[in-house]
Amino acid sequence: MPAVPVTKDLTTAELRVLKALWAVDAGTVADVRTELGKRGQDLAYTTVMTLLGRLAAKDAVTVDRTREPFIYKAAQRRESVLRERLREFVREVFDGEADSLVLNLVENESLTRAELRAIERRIASAEGKKK
Repeated sequence: MPAVPVTKDLTTAELRVLKALWAVDAGTVADVRTELGKRGQDLAYTTVMTLLGRLAAKDAVTVDRTREPFIYKAAQRRESVLRERLREFVREVFDGEADSLVLNLVENESLTRAELRAIERRIASAEGKKK
């Protein structure tokens, strides 16, 4: 696995393919294409193959070429990539101020009362672990 997450230069389409690959764990182009279809993202086989090739060139996926069809696997855990993407988003959109992101979600009523309570419980749990 690469030491530094390769997330900044992933396109939206590449990230969608990577998410589908995480869902199947390891798979062929056809497996990834099927998973994308389940998500309402019907792409041509050759398009999925091209996107997986680009992800491999960026070291975001590994490719087992010892058998055919090739088997692709994400080079990084989903949580690591999404965490880094979120950090980039907060840095770029909210000038690094995570509280601004949260306040925007709360103030614009994007979160339900149940979601807010669940967040409060997770914050309390995280604070308890830091003590």
